[in-house]
Amino acid sequence: MQKIINKEIPNEPGIYIFKDDYAEPLYVGKAKNLRKRVPSYFSNQSSWKVKRLVSEANEVSFVVAKNEADALLAEYSFIQEYKPKYNVQFKDDKSYPYVTLTNEEWPRAYISRKINSKNNNFGPFPFVGSAKRSLDHLINIFPIRTCSNTVFKRHQKLNKACLLFDIDKCSGPCISAIDKNEYSNLTNNLKDFYNGKSDKYINKKIKEMKDYSNKQQYEKANESKNLIRHLENARTTQTLLVDNKKSVDVLGIDIDKLDVVISCLLIRNGRIIGEVKKTLEPIDTSEYNEYLPQVILSIFTDNEPSEEILVSHNFPYSEIIANELSDMWSKDIQLKTPKRGWKKDLLETAIVDAREIRRVVNFRRRTDLEFRTQSLEQLKNNLGLTNVPYRIEAYDISNLGDKYRVGSMVVMEDGISKPSMYRKFHIKSFEGQDDFKSMEEVLFRRIKRLSKNNEKDKSFKKIPDLILVDGGKGQLSSAKSVIDYFQLDIELVALAKKEEELYLPNRKEPYLLNKNSEALFLLQNIRDEAHRFALKENRRLRSKEISN
Repeated sequence: MQKIINKEIPNEPGIYIFKDDYAEPLYVGKAKNLRKRVPSYFSNQSSWKVKRLVSEANEVSFVVAKNEADALLAEYSFIQEYKPKYNVQFKDDKSYPYVTLTNEEWPRAYISRKINSKNNNFGPFPFVGSAKRSLDHLINIFPIRTCSNTVFKRHQKLNKACLLFDIDKCSGPCISAIDKNEYSNLTNNLKDFYNGKSDKYINKKIKEMKDYSNKQQYEKANESKNLIRHLENARTTQTLLVDNKKSVDVLGIDIDKLDVVISCLLIRNGRIIGEVKKTLEPIDTSEYNEYLPQVILSIFTDNEPSEEILVSHNFPYSEIIANELSDMWSKDIQLKTPKRGWKKDLLETAIVDAREIRRVVNFRRRTDLEFRTQSLEQLKNNLGLTNVPYRIEAYDISNLGDKYRVGSMVVMEDGISKPSMYRKFHIKSFEGQDDFKSMEEVLFRRIKRLSKNNEKDKSFKKIPDLILVDGGKGQLSSAKSVIDYFQLDIELVALAKKEEELYLPNRKEPYLLNKNSEALFLLQNIRDEAHRFALKENRRLRSKEISN
């Protein structure tokens, strides 16, 4: 993309959108003054991430806002809808399990990894087992249904309760064994417990146990004791952190050159009732004002905040974010960065937790964007390619005799497999078994789709930087004949399994990469994935014929 003319950029607040060759958003940012902000992306001093963004962009569009606040909120809305490639990508929080309580006529409690803002979500828990144990303990106290809606409606129709009702782990709303007011009390009690009010239920049961004991009603006293045990076990993840019973949210941030790790502790009445962990890769990690507003909005759209949010780093939009959250949750919310006292100690705790997450992140560095970029650049240099192969398509043929002839296309972008872009082909143009002809047909059908102006398939409309075929000289020759027919300038390489030899169009002898080369690892990974995908479809066809 050529450097844009400054006079074409609005001299006002707003958002700017970098778009690729297909007019799809790559990155969206906000600016107090668009004309001053956007030209900085074209500086020779820019980071490698910014340079790569600019190299992939085809145009920049603008949306003018009345002020900074409107620009920030417009940026947030745009990112949520389009999820641009280079914007902050949250990696960790979606994988954590939650206890979810639905908002419906007869609410249901269950374990989920997906947050739905329409429901009540409690957590996250460190792993599924802890979430299940917590819910299982509480169901003994608050017997809310855990069955699916399908099962619930079936029992409702039959007017017959399930086993959970018989063992007192469900109050039986499906058979009207409990009225809606009583059931609502159960769900409210469950909410209260997970929101940090566990002490009142435990103290109540302790009092009951003592009363029964004093009256020599030892069986009932033992029942209360068991319920206390369930309550204590259910809150084991709610670690006592402060003794002043305060409710605050604490965001500890650890910043590295490549990415940012955030640990958010949700504290209610002195106890941690949940933790949200996020790892993100902003364009520039030092620009807090670029990503912190989006992070905070993301966290507290799904988790109701306390009236006080502690943040370890100051940023200029904190007041705007506080006002937005206040409107969202209909209460006064403040963002603060304390310098001393117990609040400062809480921030230090959250920062230490973020650093521990950082330690784990560093073990996963092989999947880091910069690492993958370096591997792709290594592949470009080793194979003598014209461009860095950010998009690689790999093809393989799987057949069993004359039947079940299948071709596969798998896609890797930025060194990561993209299963949503995988495509399969059933060989149609000839009879018999011929891997070379099969490869020709598959690539012909795929490359032909590039010439369609109205192509709707996102995978087919994109031009690959490199095509990899599974095999040797014969498969490479078949692929090259198709590329030459369409007169396209697409790089080709074949990778043979036995010795991992590479065959290139303009090279007579095979080429061997170092066995420890990351470039070879990338090619092996996508080649094996193409083989697996083709074989999977082949097996499906065979199973289908057998079943018929």
